[in-house]
Amino acid sequence: MTFLRTLRILVLIFLMSSCSLPTLVFLRDPLTAEEHIDLGYIYEKKGKIDLAEEEYIKAIKKDRRQWKAYYNLGNLYAKRGEYEKAVGLYEKALNINREGDVLNNLAYSLYKLGDYCGALEYIEEALKKGEREEYRETHMDIRKAIEEKGVDCLLFKREG
Repeated sequence: MTFLRTLRILVLIFLMSSCSLPTLVFLRDPLTAEEHIDLGYIYEKKGKIDLAEEEYIKAIKKDRRQWKAYYNLGNLYAKRGEYEKAVGLYEKALNINREGDVLNNLAYSLYKLGDYCGALEYIEEALKKGEREEYRETHMDIRKAIEEKGVDCLLFKREG
C-alpha cells in the first residue's frame, strides 16, 4: 500500500469512529395523569391552548378514568365553538362523574347545537345538584329558546 492510501484509510477509520452511531432512547413519561391535567390547566390560563389540549389528551391516554381531563378538553372545544366535540367529551366525563359543572356545560353545548330538550334535561339535573348562578343562567337561556322556538319537549320525549 502506498502511504497516501494508508493515510486515507486511517482518516476514514478515524472519521467513522468519531461519529456517533444512532442509538434508540426510550423515554418514559414521568408525569401522572393528574399532573398532565394540572399542566394543561396552567397552559390554558396562560393562553397556550394548543399546549393545554396536548396535556389533556396525554392525561386521557394515561388514565381514561380522569373525568377532569375530558371536562377540560370539552371546555377548550366549547370555547372554540366546536360544540359537537365538546358534547362527546362532556358525555365521557359524565360516564365517570355526574358533576354539576359537567352537566351545565353539556347542557349549554347542546343548547348551542339546538338540542333544547336534551339541554333542558341536563341543566335540570345540574340544578338539583346545586343552585349556582351559572346553572340558573343556562337554564334561563334554554327556557327562553324553547319558548321562542315553540318546542314541546314532552312531545319530543314521547317521539324519541
